Amino acid sequence: MTKAREEGGGRQTPRGDGGARTTREKIAAQLAGARAATLSLFDLVPREADLHESPGFGYRPLIWHLAHVGVFEAYWILQKVKHEPAPDERWQRVFDPISTPREESKDLPTRREMEDYLRRVRSRVLDFLDAADLDAADAMLRGGYVFRLVLEHERQHQETLAYLLRLLDPAKKVRPQRAQALKSDVEPAGLSSTPVGETRAGSRAGRAPASGESRGMIELPACEFEMGATGGEGFAYDNESPSHTVFVPAFKIARAPVTNAEFAAFVAEGGYARREFWNDEGWAWREREGWEHPLYWSREGESSSSKRWRVREMFGDAELPPGHPVAGVSWYEAEAYARFAGGRLPTEAEWERAASWDDEAKRKRRFAWGDAEPGGALCNFDLSFWGTTPVGSFPSGATAQGCLDMTGNVWEWTSSKFAGYPGFEAFPYPEYSEVWFDEDHRVLKGGSWATGASVLRCSFRNFFRRHFRIAFAGIRCAADV
Repeated sequence: MTKAREEGGGRQTPRGDGGARTTREKIAAQLAGARAATLSLFDLVPREADLHESPGFGYRPLIWHLAHVGVFEAYWILQKVKHEPAPDERWQRVFDPISTPREESKDLPTRREMEDYLRRVRSRVLDFLDAADLDAADAMLRGGYVFRLVLEHERQHQETLAYLLRLLDPAKKVRPQRAQALKSDVEPAGLSSTPVGETRAGSRAGRAPASGESRGMIELPACEFEMGATGGEGFAYDNESPSHTVFVPAFKIARAPVTNAEFAAFVAEGGYARREFWNDEGWAWREREGWEHPLYWSREGESSSSKRWRVREMFGDAELPPGHPVAGVSWYEAEAYARFAGGRLPTEAEWERAASWDDEAKRKRRFAWGDAEPGGALCNFDLSFWGTTPVGSFPSGATAQGCLDMTGNVWEWTSSKFAGYPGFEAFPYPEYSEVWFDEDHRVLKGGSWATGASVLRCSFRNFFRRHFRIAFAGIRCAADV
């Protein structure tokens, strides 16, 4: 019995198709696993009424995303490839972000209705998966591309849901049983244990950065490397292709991302009030929005001398963990910090060269540590800890040059505008990439603690507008040689 048949309620996978049958079984298992993970996120919010409210900043209600992943699945697999009519025309309209703007996403169906819709769509999708020719000339079917497109889409929405859940009042959420504690007994490379605003050691909050090599810059020589998806990564989006040779001059890049303690020094020294660190657009956004610290930070204490930073985590507030990477900062804040620190943000090419290129072997790695699939000893990903971990907690996940945390933990802003590579062709639709080549979006790399394994590949290009703050995004500085 194949996995596709198990998930699909008695369907029989055609015999004699060898590798294609194995591919079907793997895809069916991945579809089932992704859906279970999506539903578990909604289980964090016991009251359905809370799912139907915007978590803040005008974003769509959390529940909208549940039906959206099913509508996307139906559209691309059943309608575009199998050429069937939409399972529900109204749902296709309401849960299409282009057809229905977020401010109009109201009066949505119940979770039970949405899950019933998802089951009906998935049953038809698995029927099609059992019969589809995955060796077809059609690029949407070949190798199961359209099914992988749906998988990647759902996994990315899981991270979007994590952003929105972070905004939601912790009192409205329950901690899942599988959530691990943020460990303070991990021994990150070169980090000590003094919390921000405290002198005592051993706090649960984490470890503060130490000076020296672990907090310094690594100089990388000039080289040519292959940028983008090279073809051996499996699924890749259109904006990751075509791969192309890029010459990167010599530069320096920080061994580790910027920590909360380092960013707290920027705040303490008036970084948000000092015009010299900000460009014109960033200063205007800072004044308009009243930015004085990262999104999830708050102050504790009455007098300025006794105030300590706290941070909103997924399931409650806590003392700011100093040795964890800063997160919840916009591109403008990241750029301002880099100027304050005497550096700059890396270009996308510099970042990918530092993360993926092995100078000694003269080859590109799929992930920072190599080609092995992500695992618990290599990085913080896939909601393993429901938050960041101390920088340097995963030395086995270091790059060939010794950079830490370039995969997982927090996304990292680059200075590069989101644009197509030379020879870019939109596929299978321009709304994923091409319409965002707008001079405003900037590229982020590396993945976060909420990112699924497949999205952690070094060629993956995340992109947000420069003032966007709710992502689990941080900073890694670079400098000229």
